[in-house]
Amino acid sequence: MKAKSTAEEITKLTEIMATLRAPEGCPWDREQTPETLKPYILEEAYELIDAIDNNDLSEIRDELGDLLLQVVFIAQIYHEQAQFNLADVALSISNKMIRRHPHVFAGANSENHAKRWDEIKQQERSSKGKGHKLADRIPTNLPALKKAAKVISKIEKESLQIQIQKTQNHFSELKSLTDKQTTKHNQIKQILGEIFFDTVQIAHSLNCDAEDLLRKKTIQVMTQTDI
Repeated sequence: MKAKSTAEEITKLTEIMATLRAPEGCPWDREQTPETLKPYILEEAYELIDAIDNNDLSEIRDELGDLLLQVVFIAQIYHEQAQFNLADVALSISNKMIRRHPHVFAGANSENHAKRWDEIKQQERSSKGKGHKLADRIPTNLPALKKAAKVISKIEKESLQIQIQKTQNHFSELKSLTDKQTTKHNQIKQILGEIFFDTVQIAHSLNCDAEDLLRKKTIQVMTQTDI
């Protein structure tokens, strides 16, 4: 049996996508835009995460294919608009990986690689005219827990004990408010927000992914609930 060629299979996939988008192709595929495909990008990414959690190799392979299809699909749309194609996408990320790994591709010292990575990212942002403020560097559409974790990774870190104490203080405030006859809803919401953020901060300090922890706990509750 002939060994599969990555280049051949990727080319085949791009040709299939081009055929589906052609005038005589599939009506549904032809009417899609990058905007309409956004929900599918998220859906396929989360299905891939489920497959990885289940360590199902066949499912991981298939879900990687579904996610790859979204990349090829969107690249094809922009190719039709004479903006860029899949080769440009691959070239862009290849150049970025080489640029961000000078210790591998340019003979640089591997020490302080994380610091150098951030410096290179800042240079890239400057060359594109993008800002360096935290709000400019974190994607707007990240899920709230992921966004909080990103922010926490960039700000000055407090000790774990201080973080836990702050969380305990906020729980005490919450209990005090809910014990009162006149509940101040806005204050409760503010304190709950503090507790959520505190919890993500504690998870980050313990090298845990808050989004992943909550997702797995929710799945556990779902599987244990007879509804």
